[in-house]
Amino acid sequence: AEEGLFVEREQASTVVRQKRAAGQLSLVQLESLREVCEANVACEHMMDINGIIAAYTAYYGPIPY
Repeated sequence: AEEGLFVEREQASTVVRQKRAAGQLSLVQLESLREVCEANVACEHMMDINGIIAAYTAYYGPIPY
């Protein structure tokens, strides 16, 4: 159950930066990312656990806005 609990410092920094960036996106932009992510079951699952920014970035790369 604790597998994957710890992450490398660089990866953790990336997630923190992504979460901070989420406050800069509009609700329309976030909904657009959510719609893209929902088309991929694995991305949708990650979105439910880690948030839309982390999931979108993991599966599709940098946020386009």
